[in-house]
Amino acid sequence: MLPLHPAPATHTRFAGEGAVSFALSTQAEEIQLFLDRQAWLEPDERVESAERAGEGNMNRTVRVRTDRRSFILKQSYPYCAKFPDIPAPIERIAIEVEFYRIARRSEILAEHMPEILSFAPTDHLAMIEDLGAGSDLLSLYAGDRLGQGELALLCRLAEALHALPLSPRERASLRNQEMRSLNQEHIFDIPLRRQNGLDLESLTPGLQAIADELKRDVPYRQAIGELGRIYTSASGPALLHGDYYPGSILRTGRGLSIIDPEFAFPGPPEFDLGVLVAHLVFAGGQGPAVVESVLEAYRPAIDRRSVEAFAAAELMRRTLGVSQLPLEADLETKRAWLEQSRAWAVPH
Repeated sequence: MLPLHPAPATHTRFAGEGAVSFALSTQAEEIQLFLDRQAWLEPDERVESAERAGEGNMNRTVRVRTDRRSFILKQSYPYCAKFPDIPAPIERIAIEVEFYRIARRSEILAEHMPEILSFAPTDHLAMIEDLGAGSDLLSLYAGDRLGQGELALLCRLAEALHALPLSPRERASLRNQEMRSLNQEHIFDIPLRRQNGLDLESLTPGLQAIADELKRDVPYRQAIGELGRIYTSASGPALLHGDYYPGSILRTGRGLSIIDPEFAFPGPPEFDLGVLVAHLVFAGGQGPAVVESVLEAYRPAIDRRSVEAFAAAELMRRTLGVSQLPLEADLETKRAWLEQSRAWAVPH
């Protein structure tokens, strides 16, 4: 499905917009020269091929095969790779590198996340372990289902992540305020902005009228706005993935693996779980039953109302916002998602 594009004036410009000295491409010769300069290859190791690895929204990602191994190169730019008109902080790859390094303290997380092999901070480029052949869970939107034990594993991984202790230095380095500001706009603000430049009618005739009704719903707008303030201002107890949805989850030979933590930050664990809940609803689950399943599988004490509230925001922004999901849904289905969003955001 094609993304929506709000008017450029809705976006905040971020620092770090200078060009990198090396721009990642699929040209094997250029990659060979870069890797040789970085001394990241073994003696006489030769790059044989390079190809795009996935359809990431935020970064450029390339799978490199040499005569001895394969690995992933990932580079961030001062804009979103999929939406070049949307500026984004170029330092986000450093957040991802720090996240993975901290996550490896946990045995289960190390087993289900890739390892950072090298990092070139001035070029905003990381060399990452290749998890091998696999596919993300975006297939859930097309009728696929989680396999036996997969939801339990996703909740166990979230538990392990949220339990990781962070030093004061790590908390400061992972604050990720600019990425949170970007996300705050796109989750909590732009979809409910009266003049946001989004052409919802081109997606689903009749959706604009439903969106306009929500924009006039003062209690709902206030509830979503308060969640946005919590999201940007809170320094919560847990290290969050920050985008815990099917596009960040791969099925590989080692089972499920978690990738793309560039939105990570220390915050409330309910945010990660709320995002997960919302996407299980998009995949066909019934809201209350999905919440029960997730909260049964996630063992630490958690605030159910907060999980539902963050799920409400995610349901709304993926239905009415810029970052549309690769799924087909009619107007009545989208209406039901938004009705569930309101019920969770403004409970009676």
